[in-house]
Amino acid sequence: MHPVPEAAISATADEIREAALEQFARDGYSSTSMRDIASSVGIKAASLYNHFGSKEAILWDLTLTAFEELLRCRDLAIANLPDNPTPQDRLACLVTSHVAFHARNSNQALLVNSQLAALSKTHYRKAVAMRAQYEATMREVIDEGITKGVFTTIDARVTTFAILQMGMAVSGWFRPEGPLTVSDLCAIYVDLAAKMLTPLPLKRKE
Repeated sequence: MHPVPEAAISATADEIREAALEQFARDGYSSTSMRDIASSVGIKAASLYNHFGSKEAILWDLTLTAFEELLRCRDLAIANLPDNPTPQDRLACLVTSHVAFHARNSNQALLVNSQLAALSKTHYRKAVAMRAQYEATMREVIDEGITKGVFTTIDARVTTFAILQMGMAVSGWFRPEGPLTVSDLCAIYVDLAAKMLTPLPLKRKE
């Protein structure tokens, strides 16, 4: 039997992305070689270059895709808000979208949250700009709530980061086969975020 030419079984770009994502998330970017990725999809390392010019190009492709999906989920959630939403409505919407993304896309989230420093300077700046755009949406909602007197916090910037970071951490421990559904998890995190910003009742003077 003649061997099947590699070209006949060549992996698609999507298969390469999937394999690289799994290995980067599991072993780390620096510990994963192009040879490792190629081996996992059954091709020679040289064939990877038909799809991606470098390992960093794969990392950037995965990072960009993750950020675009994160922003798409945010925009979809905002579009489904009722007319004239309150700051509480908007906060719940953003927290739900944020937590759901990190619960359902754990490998993507772990990759983006841990491997940005491995990007080239140009790609790093673009990734940081997209992250800042995403963070700004949450900050705007918190600032609106403070202005309207329905939220209070010592530092809006720190609180913004705290809410986002606690949602990001979901990607490290949530398991779909566990006792909580994604909807359960989102409801818990919405409650936690709201409590972080709920004004304390005024103490009565004796």
